[in-house]
Amino acid sequence: MRIGRIMIDTDNMSVEELKTLEHEFHKIRRRKEQAESFSRRLNELIAEAKAEGFTFVDKDFGQVIMGNDFTVFDEQ
Repeated sequence: MRIGRIMIDTDNMSVEELKTLEHEFHKIRRRKEQAESFSRRLNELIAEAKAEGFTFVDKDFGQVIMGNDFTVFDEQ
């Protein structure tokens, strides 16, 4: 099986191994979707605040935080 640039030999895998692989891919997809949602929502919040005359500023360095000035990092 080819997924993008990765080849996974599923021919030699048991049904249980395939179930485990499916479960892990599902968890990864769900986490990535959640991270994308957080990023989108934060960008929307920053835009909404800007439209209302508010600006997010880094409290230590004074950097103005604009949309896409951040990265959502999955700690799991």
